[in-house]
Amino acid sequence: MRHLSKILVICALAGTLVIPQTAAADVRFGIKGGVNVANVNGNVSDQLSDWKSTVGLCAGIFLELNLARVLTIQPEVLYTVKGAEAGMGKLRFDYIEIPVLLKLRIPVGSFHPFVFAGPAFGYNLKAVLDGIKIKDMPRADYGAVLGGGLQMGRAIHIDVRYTMGLRKLAIPDLGTIDLKNGVLSATIGVAF
Repeated sequence: MRHLSKILVICALAGTLVIPQTAAADVRFGIKGGVNVANVNGNVSDQLSDWKSTVGLCAGIFLELNLARVLTIQPEVLYTVKGAEAGMGKLRFDYIEIPVLLKLRIPVGSFHPFVFAGPAFGYNLKAVLDGIKIKDMPRADYGAVLGGGLQMGRAIHIDVRYTMGLRKLAIPDLGTIDLKNGVLSATIGVAF
């Protein structure tokens, strides 16, 4: 929990340093929140083949670094809940995730559809199986993000994305061979 507090304080300080400079540098700071529909996929033993999706929270901050009229780099810091459900219980992972997205906007009046892609790096804060903490769970995670959305004016952002885990979860004692996170997220954000 101390790590989460430190990360949130650093993000808040970085955000306050950036806000006064946003107008001159065409950099915008924002907040976003939404929901995840998460599951795990890959090769598992037969008794664990009945994974079902679970719903979780996704929220955090982002920066828009506008490089051109249609091109933006958008780093984000998100708290995201991943996992799945199976007959043997609910699997839950809490992550701090940092996607770095390359966003291509299509300016159409005051509405701007966009597509984006990029890597995501995660740090596992907590891993729980049916209320019991999983020991020896790898802390680091990484994946690829692909998505799209709509920007209304300069302030409101709505997006849908799929984050495909690329690192094996290697959960001890679950008979996993190649288990990875897969998360579909829908968020709404406001840029300042």
